[in-house]
Amino acid sequence: MNNEEKILNVLDNLSNKVDSIQSQVQENTQILKALEHSSQEHKALLDQLNHRVASVEGKIDTISKDLTMVEAVAGKNMTDIAFLKGVR
Repeated sequence: MNNEEKILNVLDNLSNKVDSIQSQVQENTQILKALEHSSQEHKALLDQLNHRVASVEGKIDTISKDLTMVEAVAGKNMTDIAFLKGVR
């Protein structure tokens, strides 16, 4: 085997390795794109969940204020009932 054949053999081996690396890079790129897409979907779901939580928090605050008002009215009613019982 002369030098030229050895060089061609080495180049052929390098070409095969480069082809293998290119194939792996393409596969890695596809995996990365799939992961990025999945990440975007999860972010959208998380944003939606945050919006729902904020809405629920607002409703809870409103209910809490309403309950405080009901407690105040019930207290006044109890006072009025006690007063009316005392008037008899």
